[in-house]
Amino acid sequence: MDREAARNRIRAGMEAEFLPEPSPDSLTHVDRRMVQAAEYVAYHLGQIDNKLERLIALLEASAEAGRQPAARTAESGPSPPSR
Repeated sequence: MDREAARNRIRAGMEAEFLPEPSPDSLTHVDRRMVQAAEYVAYHLGQIDNKLERLIALLEASAEAGRQPAARTAESGPSPPSR
């Protein structure tokens, strides 16, 4: 099987809603569903982590942009008195 096709199939499965196959007939099915659930949770935690990283970067950039005008004013010193 093509590696890219397998990757796309797995990604599509992870992005879909998690619906375990109801088959409590044997322990192997329970084990398989537990593994699928763990993989699903891990994938979505990774997605949350990626989104939080982007949010933190935006917040830091916004905070830095907010500090820069004040820093420039402080560097230039007080303005001369107006007459």
